[in-house]
Amino acid sequence: MGRCEEDIIREKQARINLDENAVKPYVLPPSPFAVCRTQDEFAAVRSKVLKLFADEMYGAVPPAPEEISWHEVSNVPVYNGLGTRREIEILCSHKGKSKVLHLMLHLPRHKEEKVPCFFGLNFYGNASTTTETGVSFLPFDRTPYGKFVDSDPANAKAGMQAYRFDYEQVLSAGFASATIWYFELFPDHREGFRESIMPLFYSAEQWQSENRPSTALSAWAWGIMRAVDCLAEQPEIDPGRIFVHGHSRLGKAALWAGANDERIALTVSNCSGCGGAKLTHRYFGENLEWLLHFRDYWFVPRFQQYICNEVNMPFDQHWLMGCCMPRALYVASAVDDCNADPAGEFLATRYASECWERAGFEALPAACVMPPADSGITAGNLRYFLRSGKHDITPENWADMLKFAAAL
Repeated sequence: MGRCEEDIIREKQARINLDENAVKPYVLPPSPFAVCRTQDEFAAVRSKVLKLFADEMYGAVPPAPEEISWHEVSNVPVYNGLGTRREIEILCSHKGKSKVLHLMLHLPRHKEEKVPCFFGLNFYGNASTTTETGVSFLPFDRTPYGKFVDSDPANAKAGMQAYRFDYEQVLSAGFASATIWYFELFPDHREGFRESIMPLFYSAEQWQSENRPSTALSAWAWGIMRAVDCLAEQPEIDPGRIFVHGHSRLGKAALWAGANDERIALTVSNCSGCGGAKLTHRYFGENLEWLLHFRDYWFVPRFQQYICNEVNMPFDQHWLMGCCMPRALYVASAVDDCNADPAGEFLATRYASECWERAGFEALPAACVMPPADSGITAGNLRYFLRSGKHDITPENWADMLKFAAAL
């Protein structure tokens, strides 16, 4: 008699290590950037590293669409005149197929100079990120993902995660902020292909094959890049100061986008954990066995070979983070977010900073230690921040991010 799914899940959950004393010694694969002495050498190695991650982990990020255009849907003052909310439809067309993305942009008012802009994907639709009313509502059904359904025209999710975007604080600091609902790029479940951006580039047969060429994470990264396309052309925005942020799985997507797209001046990973900013070789917190049991479509099938075999993985996340050099990188963790392994995220940031050091930029000292709660450590274009509390992104995170971004 076969084991039931619940028993399998319990066994896998039991193998997640949350005891710091039980972390076994590990050896990280040596950084390929160690041989780099010039910018040309760094660029060549970076290309190889990105291809390795595409082949072994995240899949290929699809190319830019053959045609992309956008038009403004609405433009209204918000937050008692502090800012303007602009809704934009982005039309992406490729080989006879098209997909419309709905971007919501908040701009600070009364600014004569071009302003920096944050962009981050959201979990529950654009209206969920603001306490202001009147946002265009697109009913959606998340039933295949589990418990989330929102087809009610009253939009019960409106404003439910406004604190995660904290537009008032961002606008007050003189920054713009934009978002797209991540389900528009790839619905977050195994059957998400049909409604995603992927049919613009791949057939259903390619997607269902053992050599699936791409993943949900690459679809989300692709969407971040299309937002950058649009934002860079907005007359109020400084195209050289577009900053990408993401929380949890969307922090993984932000890192993958930031590593690939050199237009992104600052990449922010918040509590991205396994498959994001944490060291995979450090066996603590959520592991590949657990992650891939539920989210295999986030990664290419080849990544399965490292389940319970992390020790033989020939790369780790600090390589990916190093691909952001010399641009800015900000990694945040939360004290009580054990599954995301805050210590592993800090160590990955420290090891990644060696890329900046080898290229002649300021880097985190090799001897630096993890900062206490509600503080961080900064070196040039790098910052690590540790917040009290749970797996989340909060106004306290934004206060620290804004201070760091303002100095760039």
